Amino acid sequence: MINWHYEKNYSTYINELRIEHIISKLKSDSKLRNYTIKAIAEEVGFKTPESFAKAFYKETKLKPSYFIKNINNKQ
Repeated sequence: MINWHYEKNYSTYINELRIEHIISKLKSDSKLRNYTIKAIAEEVGFKTPESFAKAFYKETKLKPSYFIKNINNKQ
């Protein structure tokens, strides 16, 4: 169903949902922005920080640490 409806595989779909969720949480929770990338990755269900960073970059075209730094600078 996911392949047909969203035209992507299950793994890609789930990773996109995870990244959307953590972006929302990072924008609203300043404490979460102090976590390590490894801790943030684990928070949303990635097994390694590398897989999280790769999925994050694929969605945002930014590294997670740079994204967090930008949010902190804006506030």
